[in-house]
Parts: sequence; C-alpha cells; structure tokens
Amino acid sequence: MNDSVEVNQDYVMVMYNPVEDSFAYKVYHVLDFSKINGKTHVNIQVKDKNKNLKRISLSEHKFYDLIYKRILTRFRK
Repeated sequence: MNDSVEVNQDYVMVMYNPVEDSFAYKVYHVLDFSKINGKTHVNIQVKDKNKNLKRISLSEHKFYDLIYKRILTRFRK
C-alpha cells in the first residue's frame, strides 16, 4: 500500500565559512512523506547552482536526524 501526506514546508540549511567569515544557505522544499512498502520517505525539491529544480528522496529517519542535529531548520517567513 502506498500512502502520501502533503507537507509543502521549506527548510533551510545554513553553512558558516570561518575562513571567509561568511554564511551561505540553501533552501529545501519538503513536498511530502510517502510510505512505500512499509518504508517512509521524504520527497524534497531543491534548486541547484544553475537554478534547475532537483528532487531528492531521504528516509524519514535521515530527515528527522538532520532536524534533530539542527542541520535543517524550518524556514519561517
């Protein structure tokens, strides 16, 4: 059975470069959580350096681990 729960939420990853004393960020748009054959995956959309859309799929565990470690933070407008 395949189930999907729509999320439509942006998350941001901020990276600090201590050599240049600068910050860079990347925005990830979480589309949905999909359960396929009992495993939950998070479908994410991101723009590459050429501004082309790219889709990434992470395991639910990996996604929550990135949030727990504060590598990904929910983007609030």
